[in-house]
Amino acid sequence: MIRRAYQIGLYWRTLRHLRPVQVINRIHRKLFPPKKISTSAYPLRHLAGSTRTFVNKPVSYLGECRFIFLNEERQLLLPRDWNNAGIPKLWLYNLHYFEGLLCAKTPAPLKEQLIAAWLRDNPTGHGTGWEPYPLSLRIVNWIKWSLTGGSLSADAMQSLAVQVRFLCASLEYHLLGNHLFANAKALVFAGSFFKGTEAESWLHKGLKILCDQVKEQFLPDGGHFELSTTYHALLTEDLLDLINIMRMASVPVPNEWAGAAVRALKWLCVMTRPDGLPPLFNDAAYGITPTYKELSDYAERLGISQPAALLPGMNDLSHSGYFRYEGKNFSFFGDIGPIGPDYIPGHGHCDMLNFEFYANGQPIIVDTGTSTYEMGDARLSERGTAAHNTVQVEDREQSEIWASFRVARRAKIIERKISDNEAVGIIKSYGRGAYTHHRRFNFSDHTVSIQDDITGTHAGAICRARLHFHPDANPEVRDGKIVCQDFGIIFSGADKIEITDYFYAPEFNKRIPAKVAVITFRKSLRTEIIV
Repeated sequence: MIRRAYQIGLYWRTLRHLRPVQVINRIHRKLFPPKKISTSAYPLRHLAGSTRTFVNKPVSYLGECRFIFLNEERQLLLPRDWNNAGIPKLWLYNLHYFEGLLCAKTPAPLKEQLIAAWLRDNPTGHGTGWEPYPLSLRIVNWIKWSLTGGSLSADAMQSLAVQVRFLCASLEYHLLGNHLFANAKALVFAGSFFKGTEAESWLHKGLKILCDQVKEQFLPDGGHFELSTTYHALLTEDLLDLINIMRMASVPVPNEWAGAAVRALKWLCVMTRPDGLPPLFNDAAYGITPTYKELSDYAERLGISQPAALLPGMNDLSHSGYFRYEGKNFSFFGDIGPIGPDYIPGHGHCDMLNFEFYANGQPIIVDTGTSTYEMGDARLSERGTAAHNTVQVEDREQSEIWASFRVARRAKIIERKISDNEAVGIIKSYGRGAYTHHRRFNFSDHTVSIQDDITGTHAGAICRARLHFHPDANPEVRDGKIVCQDFGIIFSGADKIEITDYFYAPEFNKRIPAKVAVITFRKSLRTEIIV
């Protein structure tokens, strides 16, 4: 009975944050699933101008039914394995995305064979490939393939029209966020590619959604509102793609979209380390998105102005909650922002007041990253407080995370202040026995000081600050301080300092052994990193 009451409470604490449209759409999808659709292909619109080039994608088709996605190579038995329940869902999604069509290294005949196999093995409305998100990405990628010189057969053209009509009946209003953005992007691509009355209706519907979503999802500081560096890069590419194809089709691009693209590139410039990689805040992983340089080059081909050079000192992204301090020979990235949008926090982690530290040309203190979306211990661990460079009070989580993408009660940012050489954040935890964590970062050319203070019900509780080191770093405890490479970390107020093991997850399905420092204290701790 107690367990059941807890489960009911957990669902309520999660669902109460949803918007009405999300709840209504979930019910509608159950009661009225999309019907099977049959149609002929439409004539194509005359497309002129613009670049007709998009961001190149990595190799994923290896021939002879061998594929590699998310660092996992598989030999498939088709048609069965298009929807093999024994293969992780995200891997299957990637199989149905067809991003490999945009890989210059893959021979065109192999791409054409794969499209023909998909048409043969995936009847309308059946299986993973007809779920709205992979459906949206495949529509876009088939059109990109055609626009860049690839060949779509008459059957593929007819199927493409069917796929768009099916998508129109299954837009993801129950999820919103990046999923709805991807749906609308596919409608704009299809409406710009085909011509005719129905194609115009797709274009109009997609543009109507996007005019609202660009405004909502791209924050005034340029960041994507789900607060993931990975999804930010994906959505920035989406925005550039939309500008590209609409120019090809002579469809007017809303004035604010180019401005949003410039701000998004500036955000990514601030959030990219000197080695070209971003910090792994929230759900983030390398190898699945374009880099800042690739997006910047793409924007330049489209004639979109480039961000100004990064300034030394403090760079604040106030609407996203992130900041970057650029010292003499280090870069410091901090997070004083919420877990994510109230109604869609599924890609958020328990990482408030988290940070990454890059010094002397090397990543030193890093976020743990994300290796999987599959429900289980690894997913919960990588989203948990202990996986981040922040403070955990007793064994409590900052926010009530559960399942793969669920969050019930959440910690809240109650104060955020940024100045030239200081960043201050205060968070309050949730529920009975809530505590307050006050963290102050101070910066100079060669020093980072971090002051942690815990107050509230748990003011006398055991607290643990963690510093997750990059696998190439070799931290050691000597005389009450940590020595690592050519810098040291000094503590005041620590009861115990120990080095233990964790798994660094910079990419999906990649977990690398590394070291984490666990500093135990009560009430207050001062940490000083001297470069």
